[in-house]
Amino acid sequence: MIPLIENVYASKGLYQKLLGPICKKYDLTDSQIIILQYLADPNPVDTATKIVKAQRLKKSVVSMSIDDLEKKGFISSYYQEGDRKTKHLKVNDTAKPVIKDARKIQDDCYELLTDGFDEEDRSRLNRYMKKINRNISRYGK
Repeated sequence: MIPLIENVYASKGLYQKLLGPICKKYDLTDSQIIILQYLADPNPVDTATKIVKAQRLKKSVVSMSIDDLEKKGFISSYYQEGDRKTKHLKVNDTAKPVIKDARKIQDDCYELLTDGFDEEDRSRLNRYMKKINRNISRYGK
């Protein structure tokens, strides 16, 4: 198998394993935690449709996750003035501890994946990953 493809699957498995205790602690799925983190990032993506596209999650998973996150009080939905069609999402303060813990896990995972890399290696890897992400966005439609 091509090392890049092999690493994609292996790193996803490692990240899910590391998220396990947080999922259990907050009674959330890994997809729900990913959605919370994504909504908490400073980006213009705040609708279910855009999350599906940006995170490449199944529409049904995002829909069920959003419903559950709203019921648990971690997110709220709202409509912008003049547009009653598009439901926007925002993270509530109750989600801050979850997001903090999840970001720590994300940092830990990055450290494990780049163990033995110097700063130049990490910088180069990050540049390459941005290029790969652009290609995924371009060809993964």
